Amino acid sequence: MKSIELVSVNCCGEVGDVIISGVEPPPGKTVFEQAEFIKKDKNLWNYVLNEPRGGVFKHVNLIVPPKDPIADMGFIIMEPSDVPPMSGSNSICVATVLLEKAIIPITNSTMKLTLEAPGGLIDIEAKCNKQKVESVKITNFPSFVLDFEKEIVVEGIGNLIVTTAYGGDCFVLVDNKYLGIEINPDNADQIVNTCSLIIKAANEQLGFTHPLVPNMNAISFCMLMDKLEINSDGIKKARNTVCIRPKKLDRSPCGTGTSARLAYMLKKDEISLNEKFISESILETTFECSLISKEEKDGTVCVIPEIKGQAWITGEQKLYLDNNNPFPNGYRLTDTWPNE
Repeated sequence: MKSIELVSVNCCGEVGDVIISGVEPPPGKTVFEQAEFIKKDKNLWNYVLNEPRGGVFKHVNLIVPPKDPIADMGFIIMEPSDVPPMSGSNSICVATVLLEKAIIPITNSTMKLTLEAPGGLIDIEAKCNKQKVESVKITNFPSFVLDFEKEIVVEGIGNLIVTTAYGGDCFVLVDNKYLGIEINPDNADQIVNTCSLIIKAANEQLGFTHPLVPNMNAISFCMLMDKLEINSDGIKKARNTVCIRPKKLDRSPCGTGTSARLAYMLKKDEISLNEKFISESILETTFECSLISKEEKDGTVCVIPEIKGQAWITGEQKLYLDNNNPFPNGYRLTDTWPNE
């Protein structure tokens, strides 16, 4: 009987379980190719994410030996509808599991690692107290604005000003002053339905072509952004929430979405390099963020974000697959798994 061992973990409320044994690394010369294999093959993806073993609320990460000699470990992110190039919350989950489970032993109060995601290398700095990881800071991929404050027409809403941006994945950003939906758990259903319509309209009317990665050509996520405020320490903060396919909200502040928002904020002169920003989720959990540098790549102005958060291990699982099990790939019902 086949078995897979997972560590149950969440970052600021967003589930990012980590497979630590029972799965051989998929074929591929790069971690990106390995992720593409998982996406096309679907067997592992469906096995761990579909009912009865998974659900639309979770992500699952597979740790793999790195392909780049610089990296300490590679990992592949499996989300409900995507196998993305990068995820901030999942990077924090993976780093926490690697350290707290002594896959990479904690030898100092500050542990510096390099993880290899499908989209590239991520620098990690983890603050540790004995065998507990108290925070993880990630240095994200170059992030940028593509279409700045463009007007689109959205079904049921009408004309709407949006911005498309990249922060490790492709986003459409919407200022909540145009929608006026209070970002709280009671309004989650309204938010996902609205944001799904915005993603559809933005893909149809604006599209997205990554200037440096030709096969990234669609908007996957929508971030709804509340206005900036100043907290009691004089630091800028704002609440936001991200709609992930298929119609679910990120429970964390979303590292890639926050990176896209930071690029947008810099373009609007709302933040400076090395200035602190607190990104707050729909659950009021937070990431501490800043932009550490700005550079131009092939005519595109990019910024490098740093995101700091925390993950919590909540348990361990061993998943079994009996040869007589009628649901080897699981199943999805639309009462909990929305149609896209």
